[in-house]
Amino acid sequence: MAKSLFMGIDIGTTGVRAAVFDMEGNQLGLAYKEYPMICTEEGMSELDPEVIFQALIEVVRNCKQETDKLDGKIEAIGFSTQMHSFLAVDNEGRHLTNVITWADTRSVRQADMIRDNFNCAELYNKTGCRVQHPMYPLSNILWLRETRPEIFNKTAKFVTIKEYILFRLFGEYLIDITDASATACLNIHNFEWDEDILKEVLKVGRDKFGQPVDCTYVMKGMKKEYASAMGIDPGTLLVAGSGDGIMANVGCGVFDDTSMSCTIGTSGALRIAVDKPLLDPLQRTWCYCFTRDTWVAGGAINNGGIVLRWLRDEYRQQFEHEAQQLGLKSVYKLFDRYAEEIKPGSDGLIFLPFLTGERSPGWNANAKGTIYGLQLIHGKKHLVKATMEGIIYRMFSVYEVISQINSNVKQIKANGGYVNSQIWLQIQADVFNKEIAVAGVGEAAVFGAAYTAMAAVGAVSSLRHPLKVMEPSRTVKPIPGNAEIYQKAYRQFKEIYTKMYQQ
Repeated sequence: MAKSLFMGIDIGTTGVRAAVFDMEGNQLGLAYKEYPMICTEEGMSELDPEVIFQALIEVVRNCKQETDKLDGKIEAIGFSTQMHSFLAVDNEGRHLTNVITWADTRSVRQADMIRDNFNCAELYNKTGCRVQHPMYPLSNILWLRETRPEIFNKTAKFVTIKEYILFRLFGEYLIDITDASATACLNIHNFEWDEDILKEVLKVGRDKFGQPVDCTYVMKGMKKEYASAMGIDPGTLLVAGSGDGIMANVGCGVFDDTSMSCTIGTSGALRIAVDKPLLDPLQRTWCYCFTRDTWVAGGAINNGGIVLRWLRDEYRQQFEHEAQQLGLKSVYKLFDRYAEEIKPGSDGLIFLPFLTGERSPGWNANAKGTIYGLQLIHGKKHLVKATMEGIIYRMFSVYEVISQINSNVKQIKANGGYVNSQIWLQIQADVFNKEIAVAGVGEAAVFGAAYTAMAAVGAVSSLRHPLKVMEPSRTVKPIPGNAEIYQKAYRQFKEIYTKMYQQ
């Protein structure tokens, strides 16, 4: 009898991943394709939706081919997608804009207008979102109306990248409640588009948005042309899934607030699962729906691996040449080698890594990248190490805030691309001065999507049913001497930030 298999798809900010898992969570195949960010003006961070869609087709086909030799059948496919994405489509579902990502800060003026004209504390309590920040599609819609009225007037729907793809595949505008709550337009208490926001802030009707559905919502009847292009049976069930961060939580077994998921991919985030909305009186954190009885609370930073990717791309030829000379498989392995050679604290070099503004905890969209303490003794190796350290400092600042509003966390579970770097994990253990447990699943968001598909079709009993692969694969302990150095360096990092931004 053919083995039951499940596929997870993660549509991220920098690329698409697809992986196939068996019922125990063992990964049997993986495919990935990267795509470029479009940044041709200040504050702009867009993606081409057609490039994403074609990458999805290619990645699913390649992943499926990897598993064709197995005696198994893909029962269902679960979706994980980047959160806070926004694009406008016409009556035929054709995109009128590119995908505006969470990293885009062009709607700062519109976010400021929300801050100055509405009760943001009340809106935060309803949506779980710091609505006065340009990350959210709420501001993007206002920006589109003011700066691109000819496009705004043609718009039939405001959608996320997941809705765009599901419409292409099935002809319906469906959005999971996590993705919906990450727009800052959904009421996280009744799981419906908030009428006050639609009427008072956006001045648009409910018809401009898709239908919110549960993460376990099952879709059938995929268009045959796309099923054929992907190499899958048109009858394969597709499950709505959730946002990538929430899927990472699920993938590494974070089911309550006793453990915390720590993800660094393109961006970075710390999250816990709670059984009722958890909000911060100072609005430093966010809280999104996951299911009708579970919410995910936490904080995210804009600038995670995207900073190292920027460094890689700016000096790619030089770095690739050196990596090749040293027999290293990638530039990121070269960065690890560099970082290992530099002492903790980077000899006083401090990097505030705000290349795309800032989210939690200060929510300063105007923050800029800053190098402090540069001297003649510093070189490219110091810059790489200081970049890694600066990203971890920002993650620790989020951890401090979450700890103030919830004190139940006993374990931090690391997941995302940064777990492939032992030195980066060691920096985190030293800065946090805590043991870091590394998720047993290498691709936590992709596995979370596949696991949600399992739950949707009854292959696992619930979304809280632990599998052995969710257990940590290893732990990284802080080095006492390093921890002391980093405590001092982190205090200096905060002092510089405070002086620059008066926070």
